[in-house]
Amino acid sequence: MDALTALSYMVLGAFLGVTGQGLRFAIGLKKRYEENPGKRSREWFDWGRMVLSFIIGASAGVLAAVFLLGSNVNRNYLLSVIAAGYAGTDFIEAILRRYTPQIKEK
Repeated sequence: MDALTALSYMVLGAFLGVTGQGLRFAIGLKKRYEENPGKRSREWFDWGRMVLSFIIGASAGVLAAVFLLGSNVNRNYLLSVIAAGYAGTDFIEAILRRYTPQIKEK
């Protein structure tokens, strides 16, 4: 496998990881909206945290793509990398919460 093919797997992995994180984000956004009835979104929504979570999702997707490097790109491959973006973000954020100072939620 040449470097360009490996890079294309990684870019695809980043995109699919962000897609998985986007699904997780949509579910979390709905939950937050229901927890804060009547409040404006700017009172409880944090843009920086959203961007960081999408970066983490992309990283999880790239890691999954590297592990699956050389596999045929089919439906199972695509869904596996999307799932890695979804679940991998939870895993990475849990590690970050454990080893970094806690920031109070709004």
